[in-house]
Amino acid sequence: MGGVTSTEGPEEQDSSFGSPEPLSDDDTFAVVDDALTAVAVRRGSNLSNDLEMIELLASLSEQAERCLPEAVSNARAKGSTWDRIAGLLGTSPDEARPRFDPDSPIADGRWPYCF
Repeated sequence: MGGVTSTEGPEEQDSSFGSPEPLSDDDTFAVVDDALTAVAVRRGSNLSNDLEMIELLASLSEQAERCLPEAVSNARAKGSTWDRIAGLLGTSPDEARPRFDPDSPIADGRWPYCF
């Protein structure tokens, strides 16, 4: 996942998060803003062009989505529950499990093959 790994067990992982759902705050805004600017510079895009902005945001969103299957797989391997994972994703276990369980016929199969 781009070099982001964790060796913590589920107890340590869960204790570092106060919110049972996705958190969007000043920190995440700043990181996304920095990433958006960096990708725009790399591609020579104009951030004042709405269509280019949409393309850049969609690219960042897609890349972030590609990281989720690996992160979920790692969390499950370390004992995290579907309830906890689903809460962090802002969904229900009934929706998260089919999407990310490798044994599901509709699992997100991009990881590890689509990087």
